[in-house]
Amino acid sequence: MKAIQVSARVDPNIKESAQKVFERQGLDMATAIKMFITKTAYEQQIPLSVHENNSFHAYPDDWFSEQRVTNRDKITRLALEKSPIQDLDLAQKEDREAFMQ
Repeated sequence: MKAIQVSARVDPNIKESAQKVFERQGLDMATAIKMFITKTAYEQQIPLSVHENNSFHAYPDDWFSEQRVTNRDKITRLALEKSPIQDLDLAQKEDREAFMQ
């Protein structure tokens, strides 16, 4: 399969914020974008809720503030630390089955 390179211009703060989310999921930016494009091609529709809304409300000014992002990261880390998934070894069949339940 021959691959081509695709590029897009994105606000650096949005890119950095999205990249943190992808990293928490074990993904890099390129893989996440490939997933989006592949799903769009296979399903022949955009895999997001995209619609016109005349009552659009912008995010509050502080929505992506450094403190707010830091707090969300702390909450995510705490949730992962307390999660029973941390006790599973997904290389083991029994643990994979327990995870899928």
